[in-house]
Amino acid sequence: MDKPACKYGAGCYQKNPAHKEKYSHPPKQVEATETEEPGRQSSPGKAATTTNASPTGQTGSTKRLFSEEQLDEDLKRCKRPPTPEKDDNNAEEADSRHEYHGMERQRYRLPEVPIDVGMMSDLYDPQIEYSKRAEYKELCDDPKEFIRHKFLVTMPPCFDSLWEFCKEVAGSERKPEDVFDTIGLRLVGPFDVLAGKFKDVKIHEPGDYLRHWRFFYDPPEFQTVLVKKGTGLHYGYWRDDPTNADGLVAFNDVSKGCEFKIIGENVFDAVLHFLNENASVTPFNKGPINSMKKRIEEWTSAKGIPLQGGEKIKARSKLIVCKTFHKAGLVVPFDRKKELGYRPLLESDANLRKMLSKFNNIDRAKEKEKFQGLMMELQALITAANIAVDECDFGTALELALDLFCHGTTNLHEVMKPLFFTGYSMVQRPQYIAIIKSHLDNRRQGTNLDLLANS
Repeated sequence: MDKPACKYGAGCYQKNPAHKEKYSHPPKQVEATETEEPGRQSSPGKAATTTNASPTGQTGSTKRLFSEEQLDEDLKRCKRPPTPEKDDNNAEEADSRHEYHGMERQRYRLPEVPIDVGMMSDLYDPQIEYSKRAEYKELCDDPKEFIRHKFLVTMPPCFDSLWEFCKEVAGSERKPEDVFDTIGLRLVGPFDVLAGKFKDVKIHEPGDYLRHWRFFYDPPEFQTVLVKKGTGLHYGYWRDDPTNADGLVAFNDVSKGCEFKIIGENVFDAVLHFLNENASVTPFNKGPINSMKKRIEEWTSAKGIPLQGGEKIKARSKLIVCKTFHKAGLVVPFDRKKELGYRPLLESDANLRKMLSKFNNIDRAKEKEKFQGLMMELQALITAANIAVDECDFGTALELALDLFCHGTTNLHEVMKPLFFTGYSMVQRPQYIAIIKSHLDNRRQGTNLDLLANS
């Protein structure tokens, strides 16, 4: 079996035997010259000889060993490849021992995520416990800052508008978060912050907040804010970019699979969609449902909030580079003239589904050989996606990662992590790296996803 060529070519400086065994290296070229190398003086009366020139100017005929200092200087002068990789001599050997090739180490260094987005910052807080509690209390007093710090996103204006509507409907008799109880809808996620539910409770690890009301098939781009009580039907904001404060509104029923549908431009569209399409109508709640629809339409009209507008949805549809298994589509920076930013996967969606279905119900610990055999087939797609990233088609890695995620096979979590990390890193969405990592570290089935209820 032919070994893959080392990307450093004849100039490879790796000394590790495992690297030599794994990659093929072309022989160093012998340059026959009749003149001296530029900048080098020869001894009078001596003609230049044909030798294997080393980076230091020493020749194979002299058989002299490089000094460590000279080797360091040579490496500094060498032009490194555009894709940063770890250069430790044990990395290749570690890869060869791993249960599936190429996944032991990540191919790209992740960007440092600033502390101000909240990614894991609490874990490294050097303050003592009472100081952390004081800082947490200060966050709770500023809901917008709490949401930005703990959920890593900024909420759109319609989020505050719906809360204002709920407070007006609730009056002094009810709590704002309970106004939709009679129609079977529950405000969750960041609305729990506005309701003050995070005050005077246990301080959790940063990843726990990122999993608050995150359903099994929710990608990092989706944030749940409304749930049909007692079910897996949920609505939320869809943000292609975590820095986008507007976003759109989509919904998913986790009991039916991974597909999402974008249905509007603001959260009022989500409430009306639920009332019109997914509410469980009975003789007892038919009146309250109709009354609520009318009240929302009148209130939004008075406030100048457009309903069921489709301009943003149409504008986004033009930016979609592929649908992915969740059907909401992937939007990444893409130059259509140069066709730079995305390229299709090697396999069709149908073939990829067949390939992934073979991983279902496989116990990696007990069926290691079978798993490795299936990974050899999948590895071709992973390698092609990584090559696409090398050539600046970052969306390809994200498409494959999202397809693996949406398929739902948990024994592929470690396979998809490097694809997610690389893809989101390259498109500069580090918040989504934190979200997907926390989700995959504790990805739960069912509907009991309330962090506060599980405290």
